Amino acid sequence: MEGYWLTHYDAGSAHGDGIAMLHGGELLGGDLEHVWRGSYEEEGPRVFARIRIAPFVSREEEGSMAREQPVILSLEGYCTEEFARLEGHPDQREDVLFHVELRKCRSMGGRVVPHPKAA
Repeated sequence: MEGYWLTHYDAGSAHGDGIAMLHGGELLGGDLEHVWRGSYEEEGPRVFARIRIAPFVSREEEGSMAREQPVILSLEGYCTEEFARLEGHPDQREDVLFHVELRKCRSMGGRVVPHPKAA
C-alpha cells in the first residue's frame, strides 16, 4: 500500500476528499478541514488502520473558532495495488459508520520519493 492515495470518505451526512501518504505502516494526510495521522497493517489483501482525525485550525482561528474534537477511527477492509475500501467506527461511536475509498495516485507512480539527503 505504500505511496500516495486520493481518498474519499462518507460518514452519514459528512463526506469529503483528501490525500494520504502511506509509508512503512504510517499514514499521514488530510483534507481542507482536517489532518490525519495513523498507522496501518496489511495481511494479504486485508488492511487494518487506526487513524486520528483532527480539525485543521489556523493560528488566527485558535482563539475565535470552536471546532470539533479529534476523532480516533478503527477501520478495516481490503486493498489492491490501485484501490482500497475500508469501513469502521470512531471509538465509542458504533452508531457512526465511516466508509473510505482510496485510489493510488498515478502521477507519482504510486511510490514514495525519498528526500535526497535520506539516501
